[in-house]
Amino acid sequence: MSQRHIDGWFAPGPTTRYHARTFVVWAVRHKHLPRTVEFPHRRARTQPAMDDEKRLALIRRCLDDDHVTLNTRVAAILLLVYAQPLVRIAALRCDDVVVDPETGGTLIKLGEPPTPVPEPFASVLHQQRNNRLNLNTGTTDSPWLFPSTRAGQHICANTILHKLRDLGIDRKAARVVALRHLVTRTPPAVVATMLGYSYQVTERHAAQAGDNYARYATLINE
Repeated sequence: MSQRHIDGWFAPGPTTRYHARTFVVWAVRHKHLPRTVEFPHRRARTQPAMDDEKRLALIRRCLDDDHVTLNTRVAAILLLVYAQPLVRIAALRCDDVVVDPETGGTLIKLGEPPTPVPEPFASVLHQQRNNRLNLNTGTTDSPWLFPSTRAGQHICANTILHKLRDLGIDRKAARVVALRHLVTRTPPAVVATMLGYSYQVTERHAAQAGDNYARYATLINE
């Protein structure tokens, strides 16, 4: 089988044929296909967009708008500032929010090491931990930062999704712009470890944002 055969099979077919890429890569690696054979990556036709100005405006609203429930505002901040997936936000525990014994600063365990939380975000995060909703219907000693109305469980990610949509926040667009903001100001490898992402994801977003931190180690010594 050659590249011509791959192209001829792939071109007229449905998008589900992208799923065959893993097999083709495996076959090339194990020398069942020539090393010159390539299989295309699937690229989304459209990607939700949000600029940094809109992101900052949404963050300010989440800090100041008391008409929005604290639950929703804190979840939105974790998305807009720390690019956290909703499933990870929903499953945060109270003991994931800690105080650094040396500096007295607030940290949140999203990756390793824990991520610093500056003011004014730290105050809002502590408010959430100390004034959680649903403790009347759940257990008063619930370990979850976002308890569910169902005893002993954390809130569902879809519940957060609907609340964010009401605020005009597109989940995917917000996470992309937040992550790209971070990787253009901090080495992608550092962002990955602190926020619980893979190196591949943060490096890809850094490349797409037009920044290359490959020379970071030499730059800081100049």
